[in-house]
Amino acid sequence: MSAQTAERLSPQLERHTSIALLIDPATGRIVDANAAAEAFYGYPVATLRTMAIQEINRLGREEVAVERARAAREQRDYFIFPHKIADGSIHTVEVYSSPIKGADGKTLLLSIIHDISGKAVAEEELTAYHTRLEELVEERTGRARVAEERLRFWLIGGLAAQAFLIVLLALAVLARHATVRQLRTEVDRRTSAETRLAKAKADLQRFAEISAHHLREPTRHLMIFSQKLRKRLGGAADEDMELSLSTIEAEAAYLHALVRDVQVYLAADMPLGVPGAVEAAEVARAVVAGMGGVLSESKGTVVIGRLPSLPVDSVRLKYLFGALIDNAVRYRHPDRAPQVLVEGRSDGHQTVLTITDNGIGIPDEYRQRVFEVFEHLGGRREGQGTGLGLAVARRIVESCEGSIRLEPVEGGGTQVVIEFSGKERP
Repeated sequence: MSAQTAERLSPQLERHTSIALLIDPATGRIVDANAAAEAFYGYPVATLRTMAIQEINRLGREEVAVERARAAREQRDYFIFPHKIADGSIHTVEVYSSPIKGADGKTLLLSIIHDISGKAVAEEELTAYHTRLEELVEERTGRARVAEERLRFWLIGGLAAQAFLIVLLALAVLARHATVRQLRTEVDRRTSAETRLAKAKADLQRFAEISAHHLREPTRHLMIFSQKLRKRLGGAADEDMELSLSTIEAEAAYLHALVRDVQVYLAADMPLGVPGAVEAAEVARAVVAGMGGVLSESKGTVVIGRLPSLPVDSVRLKYLFGALIDNAVRYRHPDRAPQVLVEGRSDGHQTVLTITDNGIGIPDEYRQRVFEVFEHLGGRREGQGTGLGLAVARRIVESCEGSIRLEPVEGGGTQVVIEFSGKERP
């Protein structure tokens, strides 16, 4: 700002008997100050004009933003800040700011400051929880003071009424301190519980990873050595030996897949990337491309329609599509080739993903049960999965604040409906 503009605005400050500062909101520089400000802060006006408000206000940028938000929430037109004066002491002040236009058209802030150091204000180090408690106690104390004034008016200084009021105030203060202690204890307890829970979850995940590694090795060895034994026997294996070897291989493969899916289930609620960072349709097409053998064998088709951006990272989205499309093809109707349609929509408030098949369908009484772990309709049979696919799908969806359900399809089949609240991601 030019010197001419500052000189024209200074008389506005000088007319105030209250402390007044003229501040450039873009930089925080103090453009001008009045005599009351010089007396309060202990700096000459010339020195104040070389300073920034950040040198006086002891709150940082984030703390100032919190106070502004709190003032808006409480519908008050002033802010409460700690200001440091020249002798190093801290004064609590109320700041009333309003914009004014300078001669060059630039907007400045005219701040009127009241020293309220003697008043009860929220301590900086207390949490918002404790701050609200202080306000409630202050409000209660204010009502008690009003009651005390009425008693004095009605009873003209009756000693009994005054004693009663003192007792009430003492009880309120004691109750306040007791409540604060209880709240601090509860906060400490919850913080400790959350820390233990987070550690337990991390330990469980680590245990699952280590266990999966150690359990996969024996299953892999079972498959390898059963195949070696089959090759060694060659045509000498009788029907019973052949059945035994096939059973060993099938059960080893199932156990291998089961260990893998248990590990996936435990990690399903943890993000593995940025949600919506890839096109959902591209992920779905990649999953279908990897199912070429299964689709060729079943003569099935999978159609990928328009898909909105989904609030799921690409790694878990790939598993979600894989589990649901695999289920649709695996549980196909014996009299017709499987047909699967994947599509979605978003109206700005809700995003919906549907996967529809023409398979055998699921009876009403099983539509919730199939989302539980290790659930197989009619028991586990050869060629079926581990019973964890839909359980993992539900865990992924719910960790992204969504819901999943099954609906019947007219003419036979099942439709998986996944709903996410909130706007579609750009």
